[in-house]
Amino acid sequence: MSKFSINLITWNGERYIEDCLYSVLKQTFQDFSLIIIDNGSTDRTVEIMKERFPHLNILQHKENVGFAKAHNQAIHWSKSEYVLCLNQDVVLEPDFLEKMNVFLERNSLAAAITPKVLRTQEKEKTKYIDTLGLKLMKNFSAVEIGAGEQDDGQFDIPQEVFGISGAVPIYSRKALEEIRYKNEYFDEDFFSYKEDVDLSARFRYAGWQCWYNPASVAYHDRSVGAEREKMSKWKVLKARRRKSKFANFYSYRNHLYFLYKNIPNYKFKNFWPILFYEFIKFFYVLIFEIRNMKAWSDFSKVKKTLKNKRDLIRKERKIRDEEFLKWVKHET
Repeated sequence: MSKFSINLITWNGERYIEDCLYSVLKQTFQDFSLIIIDNGSTDRTVEIMKERFPHLNILQHKENVGFAKAHNQAIHWSKSEYVLCLNQDVVLEPDFLEKMNVFLERNSLAAAITPKVLRTQEKEKTKYIDTLGLKLMKNFSAVEIGAGEQDDGQFDIPQEVFGISGAVPIYSRKALEEIRYKNEYFDEDFFSYKEDVDLSARFRYAGWQCWYNPASVAYHDRSVGAEREKMSKWKVLKARRRKSKFANFYSYRNHLYFLYKNIPNYKFKNFWPILFYEFIKFFYVLIFEIRNMKAWSDFSKVKKTLKNKRDLIRKERKIRDEEFLKWVKHET
C-alpha cells in the first residue's frame, strides 16, 4: 500500500495534460500510485497521454460520468493512506508530496488538506492566490480564501479552515471511509461542482479537521472553472455571464443540494441571509437563465435521496450545530 494515491480525472484536457503528468512523475517523494480515468474526452487528451506516457494505464469511460463518480471509482480502486484528487489543469511543485507528507505526519486529525494554490496565466506561473481553502459565509455560500490576492508571504503559516477546494485536495482515507454514504465518498447526485463544499461540511460534522499547508505549492488554471472569490452580489451575477452554461447550471443546482443536506436547522440565525441570497439568485435565474430552472426539477427528483443522506449526517455527527456554525463568517 502506497502512502499516497494520485487520482487524476481527465476530460478534454489536451491543453494541460502533459504539464500535469510531468509534474506528478517528477515528485521528489515517490511513495505514490497513479490512477488515471478519462471521462469520455473528445479531444486529443487520451492520444497525448498514450504518446507521451505509454507506460501509464488509462481507464476510459465512453461518456462523462461526472467528477464525483469518477473520483469515487478511483478511491475504491486505490489502496493508500491518503488520496490526492488531482485536476488536469494543475501543476505540482517537485517537492509537493514530500512537504505534504511531513505535514500529515504531524496532523493525524486532518481529513482534508490543501496546499498553497497559485494561479497560472497562459500556462505561466504567477504569484496570485487561487485558493487557500474555503470559508463559509453567513448566506452559506462558500468562497475561496485569498483568491486574487498577491502572495507576498502573508499566507506562510498553516491554519485550520472550514473546508478544502476541489482543485488539488488531499484526503485521509480513514476520514473518507467514516463519512461515506453506501459506496459514495463524493456525493454522486452532484455530478460536478460543489461536491467539495459538501464533503468539507460532512467532515466537519464528523469532527474531522481541514487544513491549509503553505509549505506545499501547486498551480491551477482557474479559467476552466467557476470563481469563488469574495465579490459583491452584483459582481457575482456579472461573473456568471462569463462562465459556461454547464458550470452555471451545476453550480446553481448543487448549491440547492448542499443547503438541503447541510443547513443545521431552519430556525438558526443565518436563515434570513440565506433566504435573501437565494431569493436574488432565484429571480436572476428566472429572468436571465430560464433554462437553469431545471435545477428545481432535478432537486425534487432526488429530494428523498438527499434527505436520507442528510439524516445519516445528523445521526452520525460528532459535533453540535453551535460548533459547526463557528465556521460561518459574518462579514458582508
